[in-house]
Formats: sequence, structure tokens, C-alpha cells
Amino acid sequence: MKNLKVLNLNGSKLDSLNNIPDMPCLEELNLDGNAITSLDELAKLGHLSKLVKLSMNGTPLAEEKGDDLKKEILIALMDKMKLLKELNGEPFDEELMKDAKETKEARIQEAIEAKKAADEAAAEAARLAAENPEAAAPEEDA
Repeated sequence: MKNLKVLNLNGSKLDSLNNIPDMPCLEELNLDGNAITSLDELAKLGHLSKLVKLSMNGTPLAEEKGDDLKKEILIALMDKMKLLKELNGEPFDEELMKDAKETKEARIQEAIEAKKAADEAAAEAARLAAENPEAAAPEEDA
């Protein structure tokens, strides 16, 4: 399978992409009509760095995301699949790539800010518990 360039898994009833092997020459992957439901599955294709065409039409994920699926694929894979040029049978333009990059950067920033806020809240809770140990101790049943 090392020299395989095209893989058609159309309608194969896949619900996960866990077992897609390393195929260093793969250029086209058709996953149309499979049972892929989660964006998390996309990252599992990152090792297919030579991929030029990816299709996921007719998946529950495609139905859920609609026109945004192409952008979500780019967000998940743009850093690893530099040669990707066609999604779901259509080429994508630089504007879609730019939008995906901006969305990815915004999501990263939101995650950083959420982590910082959670860390600050945990530190404040610890500080308050240290100042008032009786309030933090569970009440005993009478």
C-alpha cells in the first residue's frame, strides 16, 4: 500500500478513521457515504501529507456542517496537508483558506483565554479555601 495513490472507501460504513494506514504516496481519498460524525476524526488523517483531494460527501458530518465542512477540514488539516487542493470534488480558493486560518487562530486564542480564566478561578478558590478552612471542610452529619 506504500505506492497507492487513490483510495476509494465510498460507502464502507466507517465511523472512525483510526485504522487508516500510513500511505506516503496517497493523493486522493474518497470517504463519501461513510458514518463519520465527529470533527475529531479529521486529525487522524494528518499523516497523509501528500493528499491532494479529499471527499467526505454524504457523511453525517457533512450533513451537520453543510458548507462549513470544507473550512473545518482545512482548520484540522492545513498544517499537515500542504498539498491539499480539492475538497468534496471542488477546488477551494485562497479566501476559504484565509478564513480557515483566521478561525483557527481565533479558536486557539479562545482556548488560551479559557485556560487562563480556569487557572485564575482555581487559584482564587484555593486562596479562599486557605483563608477560611472551615468553609471548605465538609459538614458532618449530626
